[in-house]
Amino acid sequence: MFGSDKMKLVKNEGSGSDFGWIGKGVEVIGDVIFQDRLQVDGKVKGKLYSEKGTLVIGEAGKIEGQIDVGTCVVHGSINGDLQARGKVEIHKTGRLNGDVITPALVVEEGSIFNGAIKMSKDSEVSRIDSRTTDKESDKRKVKEA
Repeated sequence: MFGSDKMKLVKNEGSGSDFGWIGKGVEVIGDVIFQDRLQVDGKVKGKLYSEKGTLVIGEAGKIEGQIDVGTCVVHGSINGDLQARGKVEIHKTGRLNGDVITPALVVEEGSIFNGAIKMSKDSEVSRIDSRTTDKESDKRKVKEA
């Protein structure tokens, strides 16, 4: 994929799901988009994206950049912000330097996490915002009466 800054893992017609693997000796520079599951044991510099997929960073894996996935399991290191729609697990060998947005977070004893965390689902945030708007309009109605 020379000349392109994107890498896409393509589904193998013979199997039931996508599985990608970036091995220890491999370094990827650019955006990585995957569907079901990606294991990183090498290095990635760039954005990683999967709407519902699972990203597993092995003990030797290193990621520098933004991550936006369904689930993220960290055994290696991440330098960058992480958003997961399902869950983030940081295991004892895991190192995360960056902010996290996820509805569920598991941090194992011995791991390192430096950053801010926001734990709420988008639907919950929008419901809270709509309730605030409703309360403000109720206050206006009381003042007008």
